[in-house]
Amino acid sequence: MMSDPLQSKVAEYSSFITNTLQPKLQLAVNDREETEKEILEYAQLRSKLQMIETQSDGAADAKPINTLVDISHQTIYCNATISNPRTVYVHTGFGFHVEFTIEEAIAFIDKRIMFLQNDVLKHRVEVAMGIAGDVEKAIELLEEFKEADED
Repeated sequence: MMSDPLQSKVAEYSSFITNTLQPKLQLAVNDREETEKEILEYAQLRSKLQMIETQSDGAADAKPINTLVDISHQTIYCNATISNPRTVYVHTGFGFHVEFTIEEAIAFIDKRIMFLQNDVLKHRVEVAMGIAGDVEKAIELLEEFKEADED
């Protein structure tokens, strides 16, 4: 049977893991997944822009393009016509959209993906791994408390 001070330490560490570390870990994982999703969305946009660029072949009189546009987080789409497929608006962050030529947009997207992968995602993975390590250490400590009680 565990002594009262040991039992209170086990309860304290269990509470710390459940109420502090696990929610922090979940937030860190969610942040990482959000960044991965953003990278994927930019890569898809780059692919679509490259397709448009190939179809127009840089012609000065580019023809309008008919397409489907997502207007509700991939649940509702509508038909749209892009009257001038030589320029596009790209979300650059913080709610800003910038008008680019297709070539400029592709160059921006390449830089944005590199930034997200090399800086943002790398940092978020490191944070998540650090918190996961803290969870493992806390669980090991709980196991040591239980083993000490058995001795």
